[in-house]
Amino acid sequence: MTLRYALLGDPVDHSISPAMHRAAFRSWGLDAEYVARKVASEDIGRAMRDPDLAGGNVTLPHKLRAAEALVRPSRAVRATGACNCWWRRADGELEGDNTDVGGLRLALERVGFEAGGARVLVLGAGGAARGAVHALLEGGASSIEILNRTAARARALMEAAGTRAVRVVEAPELGASYDLVLNATSLGLAAADPLPLALDRGRFDLAYDLVYAAGRTRWVRHARSLGIRAGDGLEMLVGQAALSLERWFPGRATPHHAMRAAAVQALDARAGRGSGRGSGA
Repeated sequence: MTLRYALLGDPVDHSISPAMHRAAFRSWGLDAEYVARKVASEDIGRAMRDPDLAGGNVTLPHKLRAAEALVRPSRAVRATGACNCWWRRADGELEGDNTDVGGLRLALERVGFEAGGARVLVLGAGGAARGAVHALLEGGASSIEILNRTAARARALMEAAGTRAVRVVEAPELGASYDLVLNATSLGLAAADPLPLALDRGRFDLAYDLVYAAGRTRWVRHARSLGIRAGDGLEMLVGQAALSLERWFPGRATPHHAMRAAAVQALDARAGRGSGRGSGA
């Protein structure tokens, strides 16, 4: 019997996640399929409970609502209030995790970033930002400032973190320097989007964009033009997908290289569309 998995979000027509997961299934010789489904926010729980699905992933803007649909949330889901990966247990109950946390940790390690003692500026306060803050705190970041256009949402994230190391700001602190500035907003998904933040030379050691695009995102190119180290969300996308597969198929060796190659190929094939791609999509 074919096992069926899905990515749920809005939008999802740009998604390269199906290409990655299908590559993994082919590598394993597994009778399984993975599709992208556009789902309205109010329907996310119903979509996750579809009896035809063995599990799947959740992307923008549904990660917070997805957490509410779980009967058995992981520690990372409970800590962040966000879910990007779920599966159906043998008893029919939905279990889920936030593999964005581990995916980001792996991605930052690849660009040489160490969270221990770091001062970080996080742009955004949605599900992706919650996962990022949790990952950074677990890594030992000493200070995390949250900058978001909706102050109430930023405060909710700060309160959920439950530590004085996290605080809300209206702008980067004057004259301060940061080890990392991380874009966890949706800015960059569309070609006409403004930059998440105009960067200053010398104030930021590393800029990391959870959005990704063929040829790097405009924000990454902006950072590099100023001599700032920068990376985009492709490595995080592959990392969280690989961790999702480990949740669905415990004990199997994840074909990470095949998944990354499929992701790059799919992204390059869509480069002519002129739009960015979001982490987890």
